[in-house]
Amino acid sequence: MIDASQRMIDVQSKVTGEAKDGLGLSPIMKKHLELEIRTLQNAPRDLDKLRRLLEIKQRQKEEEAYHIEDTQRLVTEIEMLKVVLYLMCRKQR
Repeated sequence: MIDASQRMIDVQSKVTGEAKDGLGLSPIMKKHLELEIRTLQNAPRDLDKLRRLLEIKQRQKEEEAYHIEDTQRLVTEIEMLKVVLYLMCRKQR
């Protein structure tokens, strides 16, 4: 997943200037992909710590996210943490 996001960013960096004919990523999408990568790289590998972090992020989203930017950031982090949690639980079975 990290590799796929990184490839999308790399392709964007090869497209110079503004996106032409629909090619390239918008700055918002690039920021989103970078957040996904950072979240996946920094996610705890301990199942209990991961669950606690996920609960904290969900609580932050419900209680503290008043601006759309905060909500989008938290949703992205929550989605990536859920992916890691799923993969860790699947591996333990």
